[in-house]
Amino acid sequence: MDYRQIIAESWVYTQKSKKLIFWFGFIPSILTTTVGAGYISYQFFAFKKSYLFGDEHGSFLKDVVTFIWEFIKSHVSLTLPLVITVAVLALIYLLYPTLAKAAAIQTIARNKNGQPAGVGTGLRYGIMSYLQLFEYHLLIKTFSFFSVLIEMSFVVRNLGLALFEILLPVFILFIIIGFILTLLFIYTDFYIVIDGESVFDSIKKSAKLVIMNWKHTFLITILMVIIGIRIIIQAVMVFLIPAIIVLITGYIATVALPVTGLLVGGIVGVAMLILSAYLTGIVDIFSYTVWTYTFLTSLSMALKAAVDSMGTSSMIKIR
Repeated sequence: MDYRQIIAESWVYTQKSKKLIFWFGFIPSILTTTVGAGYISYQFFAFKKSYLFGDEHGSFLKDVVTFIWEFIKSHVSLTLPLVITVAVLALIYLLYPTLAKAAAIQTIARNKNGQPAGVGTGLRYGIMSYLQLFEYHLLIKTFSFFSVLIEMSFVVRNLGLALFEILLPVFILFIIIGFILTLLFIYTDFYIVIDGESVFDSIKKSAKLVIMNWKHTFLITILMVIIGIRIIIQAVMVFLIPAIIVLITGYIATVALPVTGLLVGGIVGVAMLILSAYLTGIVDIFSYTVWTYTFLTSLSMALKAAVDSMGTSSMIKIR
C-alpha cells in the first residue's frame, strides 16, 4: 500500500470535486458548525454563571427557558411559525449530515472504481444505507471524545470539583476506550455504505480488517491525525465565532448604538461561519476520500492474500 499515493490522489480528487465539497461538505458543516457554536456559547455562559466563576449560583438553562417563555407570551402570533421553523431545522440537522456522508462515500467509491457518479447518484445510493449508518453513529457517539468532554463539563458545573476528581479516572478510561474503538471500527462506515452490511456485521468486519492489516498502523495513525486536524479546525472556528461576535458587539455597543453593535457582530459572525464551514467541508471530503481509497485498497489486498493462500493450499494438496 502506497500511503503517499493514496493521500496525493485523494487531494487531487478533492480539488476536482467542487460539487461534492458544496453539497456533502459545506452544507453539512454549516449545520454542525452552527449547532456547535451555539452549544459552545451555552457552555460558556453556563460556566460563567456557575459557582466556579461567579457568585450568582444561578442556572443559565433556567434563564434561557424563562426568556423563551416570556418571548412566547409577548409574541403569540410568531410562536407557531418559529416552532415549525425550529422543528424543520432540527430535523435537517439530525438527518442531512449522516446522509451527506453516505452519499459522499458512495460517490467517491464509484468514481474510484471507474463508474460515473455525481451528487444525484451519491444521494440515491446513500439513502439506501442511511438508517444503518445513522444507527451506528448513535451507537458510537456515546464513546466519542466530545461526548466525554460534555459529561465532564456537566459534572464540574453541577456536581462539584470533588466528585469530578473522583470520576476523572473513569473519564480518562472512557477516552482511551473511545480511541481504541474508533481505531478498530474505522472501516465500519464503509462496510455499511459500500458493501451494504448490517451495523454489527460491519463492526466485526472492520475490527478484523484493522487487525489483519496491522502493518498499516502507521497509515491509520496518519489518517487519525488528519481527522484530528479537521476536528481541531472545527473546534477552534466554532469557539471563535461566538467569541468574536461577543467581543465586537460589546465593543461597538460601548462606543455606538447597541443596534449597530448587533448588526456588525452578526455580519462578522455569519462571515466566520461560512468560512469555517467551507474549510471544514474541504477537509471532510478529503478525509472521506482518503478513508475510502484506503478501505478499497485494504479489501483488495485482503482478497489477494486469501486467493494466494487458497492457491498455495491447492498446490500442497496436489503434491
